[in-house]
Amino acid sequence: MSKANKQQIYSGLNSKAVHAGTQRDHFGGVNTPVQPSTAIEYLNESGSVPYPRNFTIPNHEAVATKIAALEGGEAALVLATGMSAISTGILSAVQSGQHILMQSNIYGGTRAFVDILRWKHDIRVTLIDRMTPEELDSNMTGDTALVYMESPTNPLLDIIDISSVCTWAKDNRILTMIDNTFASPVNQQPLKLGCDIIMHSATKYMGGHSDLMAGALIGKNDFIERCRTLSSVYGMSLNAVDLSLLERSLKTMVLRVQKQNSNAMEIARWLSKHPLIAKVHYPGLSSHPGHEIAAKQMSGFGGMMSFELSGNDTSFRDAFLKSLSMISVATSLGGVESTMTIPAQTSHSLLTPEELNAMGIHDMLIRFSIGIEDAEDLIQDLERALQ
Repeated sequence: MSKANKQQIYSGLNSKAVHAGTQRDHFGGVNTPVQPSTAIEYLNESGSVPYPRNFTIPNHEAVATKIAALEGGEAALVLATGMSAISTGILSAVQSGQHILMQSNIYGGTRAFVDILRWKHDIRVTLIDRMTPEELDSNMTGDTALVYMESPTNPLLDIIDISSVCTWAKDNRILTMIDNTFASPVNQQPLKLGCDIIMHSATKYMGGHSDLMAGALIGKNDFIERCRTLSSVYGMSLNAVDLSLLERSLKTMVLRVQKQNSNAMEIARWLSKHPLIAKVHYPGLSSHPGHEIAAKQMSGFGGMMSFELSGNDTSFRDAFLKSLSMISVATSLGGVESTMTIPAQTSHSLLTPEELNAMGIHDMLIRFSIGIEDAEDLIQDLERALQ
């Protein structure tokens, strides 16, 4: 048995993160070699014709195998961005003329993609505020083909009862797809909860160092093969260098996320007691409305939270953000460094004021991605900035 084919013997998540999928060459290095060639000899015994755009290079196989192992899936596909994964997954699951039931309070890019689905692909989308079997029943049509959800949600950390939704969908022979970016495979494994398709913005916790962009889809072999065909034609493949960076990052993902979990819990408790903080959105707090469900379906509560500053004075908000020292005001999330952003200006900026208001996203809401720094240093930074 070759080193590359031993992933099935690893039971622990750390072991899978380090070893699953590694493609060793004759030199014997412990890492998968970077294969950046775009011209590849194809007169070989297998008869295959490898080409990077078709996801056939060793670096893609290594990363896809590792991600599939981490999520407990049959197969995975690694793409150029998180939006590549969202669009490929949805368009591979739904045909023109069909219908999607989609959670309303989700990532702004996904919400923006809804408009494209409607006018470009003749796919109808119903946005649902409460993703419960009762609401799904009342909004289902005869051609509903997909239920799309996100838990925890971006940016308000709402929690969906994944098992409940997936059971309803299976009873009605409807596919389910979930954005598992905020949780990561370390904290939540939706396939075990009955979900059919998982997507990740691998730019975030999987990459974890704010130095690459990637997306991932995980599911059954036949579905991932369908995604591969579509995304190859659309040119959504990831280059070998970024694939190698992603493979490196995945090896430490469990350790990073566990530290981010513990930091976030400590910081959420501190923020919830501060007089200048009106509300903290974090599922690890017992006061969070989704806490009990999160505790049931997640092994950790994650490193993401959002909080609302008291009042409506945006100059106070801006002064607070500018006073931060260790914490950066920056887009994206999931990196080893702590960052904050204003969702209304960034992740959800494509939405109308009416849509933002309906989702509960306002100018005093701040999204906080907690890194792996020492929690006490992060709290000191927050305390100084809030003075």
